[in-house]
Amino acid sequence: MTALDGLDRLEAPGLWRSGPDEQRRNVYITVGDAELVIEDKAGTALSHWSLPALVRLNPSELPARFAPSDASDEQLEVEEPEMIAALDRVMRAVEKGRRRPGALRRLTLGLTVGFVVGIGALWLPGALRKQAATIIPPAQRMEIGTAILEEVTALTGPACSNPTGTEALAQLRQRLFPTTPVQLVILRDLPRTTLTLPGGIIAMSDSVLNRQDDPDVAAGHILAAALTARAVVPLETFLDRMSFLNLTRMLATGNVPVAAIENHVERLVLSDPQMLSAQTLRPGFDAARLTWGAYARATNLPEGDAAPSMMPPVMEDTLWQALREICTR
Repeated sequence: MTALDGLDRLEAPGLWRSGPDEQRRNVYITVGDAELVIEDKAGTALSHWSLPALVRLNPSELPARFAPSDASDEQLEVEEPEMIAALDRVMRAVEKGRRRPGALRRLTLGLTVGFVVGIGALWLPGALRKQAATIIPPAQRMEIGTAILEEVTALTGPACSNPTGTEALAQLRQRLFPTTPVQLVILRDLPRTTLTLPGGIIAMSDSVLNRQDDPDVAAGHILAAALTARAVVPLETFLDRMSFLNLTRMLATGNVPVAAIENHVERLVLSDPQMLSAQTLRPGFDAARLTWGAYARATNLPEGDAAPSMMPPVMEDTLWQALREICTR
């Protein structure tokens, strides 16, 4: 995030509570590229907050109090001046981007005129899509991904959520992506095993949890989707499917056309998922310390080395069973 350029990983102590009736806890907070992580003294992640959605509850007062969104019951109290200044800087940058869509519009229109004059109309659509994929900021990528997810949930129903299942899903996210901002959601009856959306959103069908009682298989589907998204970038796929007229309107106004979202979701849900080869996926599994054999057998991919896996379990059985019941209330 540009608002934190020069601040690699800022850390500070704080006081956190998960709800209005909960006791405040001493925690440590860490700011990464696009998220704020709240951990206990043992280093266990208690909550992940998206920096673009961060809200300060008491401007100009100390100690500073923050929340992950306007509607959240979570609160974080911070006294460290450097951390407060950094978080205020993030919020000012996000608010500035919201109030000044004209900067993006002027940049895009300038690029468009230059392309038209210098290169010609035949080359323009593809070039503008490629350029758009690089200039769209992280906050807008998240907005696009969230809009697509909302359209998907209009078909599947809302994302599955209950207290124990949500906590288990958060633990799985931390295990697979300890340093990467990723949002995991479980959807009922999703026609595809997984969907990867702009903004680091990965949706998985609850059928994966129900078909096989093996957390390594579910984790493998999620990790394979994330690895594939590095090569087949979800934002680029969305822009490629958008009409040139809708693309120019989006870049000029900052608003994503509803028709473009609906068309993309229809094609996304009904199309076969793109997936990397076993030879390309396997090193990613090794890097994440996730056993390859269980996922390979479940998806009919070459298993390769048949030696017993020495990888640590992806999650404890208690958490796994809680995750399997995330779609029950």
